[in-house]
Amino acid sequence: MSEVSRQWWYVVQTKPRQELRARANLENQAFDVALPMLTLERIKRGKRTPTTEPLFPGYIFVKLPDYSQNFHKIRSTFGVTKVVKFGDAPARLSEQLVTDMLALGDDSPQVQEMQRYAAPQPGDKVEILDGPFKGLFAEILKLDGASRCVVLLDFLHKQVRAEFELSDVKR
Repeated sequence: MSEVSRQWWYVVQTKPRQELRARANLENQAFDVALPMLTLERIKRGKRTPTTEPLFPGYIFVKLPDYSQNFHKIRSTFGVTKVVKFGDAPARLSEQLVTDMLALGDDSPQVQEMQRYAAPQPGDKVEILDGPFKGLFAEILKLDGASRCVVLLDFLHKQVRAEFELSDVKR
């Protein structure tokens, strides 16, 4: 395939937390847009809740047959900040790479590894954020329900078990 007839995916930076808005506005202008999403468990108000969020926060990918002709349309779209460039050349990705990113499922090893790091798990080292043990480091022994954890911490040269809200610990 020649360089002239080949379509590339270009990297577009969005305004903070406006990836969905930018995607909708670009799709309304008949552009092909890719926004790889990921479902992770996050701790919100002390409870584990699944959230779907962009794989690359702040970025979407737009497929263009002619970059120079469409540059100003993309840049002036609501939700878009700029087209990412390296020097004078726009950042672009191959069709295969974008297809692979969109095919990542929640059961893929890469996604499972990301999910592991989204919320604390047994064996993780955490810092206590609140209460009399604030600033101390501990190891999570087990999760106790959806919002609590049992930790083992060193306090006065002794190992002490304690229970904390998940919102009171940070990795």
